[in-house]
Amino acid sequence: MCELMAMSFDRPISAGFSLREFGPRGEENPDGWGLGWYPDQSLGLFKEPIKWSASRQARFFETEASLSSRIYLAHVRHKTMGGSPTHADTHPFARESGGREYCFAHNGTLDGPAWDLPLGRFQPIGATDSERFFCHLLDRIDQRGKALDDPADWQWLHETLADANRFGKLNVLLSDGHRLFVYHDVNGWKGLNYRKTWFATAQPQHFEDETVAVDLTTSDKNQGIVVATCPLSSSGWEPFQLGELIVFEAGEIRFSSQPRL
Repeated sequence: MCELMAMSFDRPISAGFSLREFGPRGEENPDGWGLGWYPDQSLGLFKEPIKWSASRQARFFETEASLSSRIYLAHVRHKTMGGSPTHADTHPFARESGGREYCFAHNGTLDGPAWDLPLGRFQPIGATDSERFFCHLLDRIDQRGKALDDPADWQWLHETLADANRFGKLNVLLSDGHRLFVYHDVNGWKGLNYRKTWFATAQPQHFEDETVAVDLTTSDKNQGIVVATCPLSSSGWEPFQLGELIVFEAGEIRFSSQPRL
C-alpha cells in the first residue's frame, strides 16, 4: 500500500537515476503517482491518477536531465478507500504557509479521531486522510507562528507526528523547500530506509558502491541522501528506527529524534 521516495542533495541534481529504480514500484501501487521538487524556493509538482508505467510524463521525468533540484519527494499510490483514483487524491500535496511552499506525502492510513482534527484555514480538496492530516499539520505550524528552522522546531514536529501516529499508520515525507523531514511509523509499517551517496558532477550518475572506482576531488562530488520505503539497490541502506524523525539538509543528517551511533 503506497511507497515513498525522497532525495536531499548538497547541490541541484537530476532525479532520473532514482526514478528509474523507483518507478517499477508502481506496478503494485497502480492508483496514481506524483513528484514534487524545488527548482528554487518555489515548488514544482506533477501527479497523475494512473499507473507509473502507463504515463508518458513519467518517462520524461526519468530521462530529462535538465530537471534539477536539491530536494525531491515521490509517491506511488495504492488507495485504501473511496472510488476511482482522482488527481485530487494523488500525492504529493502542496500548500503555502508563512511564505514557504510545503510538499507532503504519506504512506499508511489514519482512522477515527484523525478525521476530527482541526484544520484552520487549510482545507482538503480531495477525500483522503493524508491530505486532511497535512492540512491539520500546517494549521499547527501556522498557529505556532514559527517555521521549522532549528532543533527545537524539529523536536516539536517529532512530537506532533508521534501524537498523530496514535490514530493509525504514519510514514511521512515533508519539505518546506529548505529541508526534507522524514518520519517513520512507530510500529514499523512498510519500512523506511535511507542511503548516503554521492554523484560525480562530470560523470554519468550512478549509485556509489563497491564496484565503482572513480578518482574525484571533493569539489567534484555532490553528496546526498536517498530515502525509500524499500531499498533501491543492493547495498548501503540504513533502516529508520521506529517512530524516528530525521531532518535532512543539503545532503546531510541535521537532526534525529532517536539516538544514533
